[in-house]
Amino acid sequence: MRPKYETDHDIKNERLVADALQNIGVEVYKLPVQYRLDWLLRRDGQPIGFAEVKARNCDLNTYPSVMISLSKVIHAKMLSEATGLPCHLILLYRDALAKLDFASDFTVNPGGRSDRGDPQDQDVCAYYPVERLTVISQNSN
Repeated sequence: MRPKYETDHDIKNERLVADALQNIGVEVYKLPVQYRLDWLLRRDGQPIGFAEVKARNCDLNTYPSVMISLSKVIHAKMLSEATGLPCHLILLYRDALAKLDFASDFTVNPGGRSDRGDPQDQDVCAYYPVERLTVISQNSN
């Protein structure tokens, strides 16, 4: 079985994102692991979409694209197709909170992380141009 890598720092980052979304009237409901995304998003108690949350240890424009596992994109698209609700990737950068619609166009290439020594971290990834991101809020450094 693959280890779970979620840390207390990851949970803190999720809380920061949840608080920022709450400030703009969006409630978050934590999803069970089988959904493969983090949250159901609601406004006034009504579902408005789903979200996967990632924190990046860089500024928004550091890289030309956003990389995420193609498997995550596939699951987001299936969830969206089944419910009719959009699925978003919400990214906490050092300087901004931004979102991306998983339905946006992307390219495919190998990628992943190599800092944990886990060969399962290498994957086929979707690459979304950073220009497709919508800034939700700016963070002060």
